[in-house]
Order: sequence, then C-alpha cells, then structure tokens
Amino acid sequence: MMVSFAKALLRWGMRLLLPFLGWRVTVRMMHGVARGSGRKVTLLAAGRQQWSKYVSQRWFAEEPEVQSIVHVPVWRLRRHLHLQQPAADLTLVGLDLISARLFLDSDYLAVPPLVSCWMAVPQDPQVLGRESWKGESDFRRVKKRGYKSHLSQVPEDFDTFYDHFHTPYLAARHTAKLPSAPRWMLRLSFRFGWILWITEGGKKIAGDLLARQGRTLVPLVTGVLDGRQDILRRGGLAALYVLSITHAKALGCTRILLGGSQPVLQDGVLRYKSKWLDGLSAHDGLLSGNHSLFLRWNRLDGAVAELFGHTAFIHHEQGGGFSALWAYPAHLPVTAESVLREVRALRIRGLHRLRVLLPGRIPEGFDGLPELRCISIEEAERAGAGGICSLG
Repeated sequence: MMVSFAKALLRWGMRLLLPFLGWRVTVRMMHGVARGSGRKVTLLAAGRQQWSKYVSQRWFAEEPEVQSIVHVPVWRLRRHLHLQQPAADLTLVGLDLISARLFLDSDYLAVPPLVSCWMAVPQDPQVLGRESWKGESDFRRVKKRGYKSHLSQVPEDFDTFYDHFHTPYLAARHTAKLPSAPRWMLRLSFRFGWILWITEGGKKIAGDLLARQGRTLVPLVTGVLDGRQDILRRGGLAALYVLSITHAKALGCTRILLGGSQPVLQDGVLRYKSKWLDGLSAHDGLLSGNHSLFLRWNRLDGAVAELFGHTAFIHHEQGGGFSALWAYPAHLPVTAESVLREVRALRIRGLHRLRVLLPGRIPEGFDGLPELRCISIEEAERAGAGGICSLG
C-alpha cells in the first residue's frame, strides 16, 4: 500500500512537472524508404525521440535521412505542424498529456506509448493446462522441465536478483528500449513484496519481483540468470507465467498484471502475452503514464496504409478503453471469408473495437465478431485521424 501511494504521488508530480521540462519541442522531418514496398516516405516527428523511434524503425527500411531539426516552443507547436504537415505522409507527436490538451488540436489518433496486459486468476489453475487453449503448450513445457517455484523475502536475494538476473536480462533482451529501474526504487518495492524464483534442479534460473496492489499481483521486473537466451528457449519465461498463477491464488489475488508492451498488435511481446491476457489497461510508468503519441495522416493509401497493414496501432477509445486500427493488406482478396480469417489471427482479447480499413466496397457477412468494424479507406480519410472513433 505504501509503495502504491508513493508511486501514485510521484506520477502526479511528474504529470505537473513534464509541461515545464518539455516547453521546447524538437521537430524532425525525416525522409526514407518504406520497409517492404520501397516507396519513398516522409515522417514528421515531434516530441521525445524515444516515442517516435519505434514507429520509425517499423516504417523505414533503413535509418532515415533527417532533413531538418527545429526546436519549437510548445505554445507554437500547433501552428508549426500545420505548416509542415502537407509535406509529410504521417505526423507523429509525442507529448505529455497536459501540453497535448492545451496546445494540440483534436484531429489526431491518440496512441499510448505502452499498454499493460492483465489476466484473471482462475479458480482452479490446473484447469488452464487441461483446456484446449493457447497456453496449454506452456504448461506442458514447465511440467516436462520439472520447474519449481517459491516466493522469497530474504534481504540478500534482492542484490542477487538485481545484479545477476534483472540487469543482464535487460541488457540481452531490450538494450536501450527499457532502461533499468533505479535500484533504490526496486529495493523499496521488494521490502513490501517478494521475488518469485524459478528453479531447475534446485538452481535459480529466473525470477520476477512481485508486488500486490489490492487484489492484483504485479510483476514489476523480470530477470533471467546472466541474461541467458537458452533459458528463455527452454521455457524459463513461460514458467514465470505458469507458476505465478498458483502463488497469485494463494495470496488472494484475482488478477495478474502481465507488464507493458508496445501498442501494436503485431508486436512480438504482445503476441506472446495474448495467449494469457484477458484485458488491457493503461501503463502506469512515470513517463509512459503521463504521455501519449498522436498520429495524423494526409492520405491513407500507399505508404501509410502499408504501415498500418504491418503495424496495427492500439489506440485510446472514446469513453475509455482501447481499440486497434489495421489496414487490410492490398495483396489479399477482399472477401468476408479472407478478412475474417486474417482478423481472427490478429485479434486479442480486451479490445473495444478492431477497425479494419478496406479498399473499395465493404463485403457482407461479418458475423460473430462483435468488436469488428470494417471501414473503407475513403471514409476513413474523410473522417481524419481524430474522427476514426466516431465511425463505429
């Protein structure tokens, strides 16, 4: 409880501080070649570079050429973007929430920097391993390897976890994407939580630093012994998911947070978590919880449609919750059967809407998927990025 209160206080303090720290906004105009098609594309990116870098890496085939870099006072950002946007295929703005509300117009699609996933704790954890379900294979792997688990509050375990599990895991898996949380902050969380150790033959191979918020079990950070990829391939990460369910049940929790993922349906981390997740929630990081990405396009055909085809953005929905926007690949036949097949492979639980952009006329026969909405590209262009959610 004390850690949750301190984190909430820090988050609100950060929300009030960020507009002052970001009063000058960096704006970059970047040119390059689109991944896959080789089309020439232009991205206008404003705000923190870490928020636009992920999109840039998914769109450009190689490092784009930066045509211009300017620094604009945030109160002049709207006018500057209006002048520059006609030359760009896509505009991406990363701003804190207060600055965006004050200085950005409404014709943008709001995308969270990260989304959190959660799963409900089942009444009988063993049922999941017996059902015809995507996670069934993970239960089998854990049982076959003979992985065991236990919770620890031994003070010496924290330094072992941080130095030999968590830090090497970040270095091996995420590099600069996810900087390590400060040691002092994680140590404070450990004093009120646990380390979930995964053992194989009595030797610790992986772990999670856990906290409890109400009736939700929260894995704060993950670690793998020396960051070894062979442990991941043998199911070490799967064991953390599988064996945490029993401990959550014993602690009286009804939910398990599965951590943050990039807000893209095709993201590899999110695809893995999709076999477990029951819903999506806002990420509560000090920066990610106080920022949003804002997308705007001039045209939805060509290069932008290609981007949305392999990068289906999860975005904020009017009235709360999350939806996703996906452009149906141009090389596939536009039939109800084909669209439904692709949607079933892409969809995840927890979405309010999955809006699919289709070229030309919308075929009939979309039954059985209540969250699915098919929209013609022409209709979406008329509505604009800020009007997508109003199309149903």
